[in-house]
Amino acid sequence: MSRGFTLVELLLAMTFISTLLLVIAMTIVQIANTYNRGMILKEVNQTARSLSEELDRAVSASSNFSTDAAAQRYVSRPWGGRMCLGQNSYVWNYGSALSAQNSNRNKYSSINTAGNVVIEGGKTRSEIGFVKVLDPAGSYCIPNGSGAYPAVDPTNATELLRSGDHMLAIHAFSITSAASAKDALSAQSLYKVAYTLGTSNIDALTNDQTACKAPSEQGSDLNYCSIQQFTIVLRAVSGVN
Repeated sequence: MSRGFTLVELLLAMTFISTLLLVIAMTIVQIANTYNRGMILKEVNQTARSLSEELDRAVSASSNFSTDAAAQRYVSRPWGGRMCLGQNSYVWNYGSALSAQNSNRNKYSSINTAGNVVIEGGKTRSEIGFVKVLDPAGSYCIPNGSGAYPAVDPTNATELLRSGDHMLAIHAFSITSAASAKDALSAQSLYKVAYTLGTSNIDALTNDQTACKAPSEQGSDLNYCSIQQFTIVLRAVSGVN
């Protein structure tokens, strides 16, 4: 006489299969989370390397760069900054200024009613993250009579940060030099550039924008949050400070 499975045997089999499926699902989620964290970290490091190389070339080729305010080559403000190196200038906003829509932030000269967004060639360009703009005269570092700096012409600007899969932002930027870093004979000066680059999601960062929030903190996002601090040394061939 044939005999089927008992109810207990069926329940045990279903429990085993459910547990197995749950373990498989949790493993897949964990792999996806690890992949996402790896990708955002890779993008931050790749972008930082490209940005460092860009600044190295630009500063080395500049014949009159200076951090002296009177030279009107470097501008640092709480919401961002500007650096004018001769052929090209660089303009950036900090992530906090973009998140809070700081009215003083660096803007494009062409905007629509939805905010500082430029539509060019059928493509929408978001707010200024860190742009390179053609500016042989260095006019972007020269304020007008009221102390305001020119808005950026989007037709001559190239965004260096916000074009990847993740919206990255600069959260701090400084460039300094010292008297001991200057050579009077060769007219060469060394400059230390320190900047913080990472996710533009301010809610996922600590208040000082130097680290990602812990998993237990409100707003934390360890899957897509990554922030790193970078320091490079640049040489201006004929820079004076």
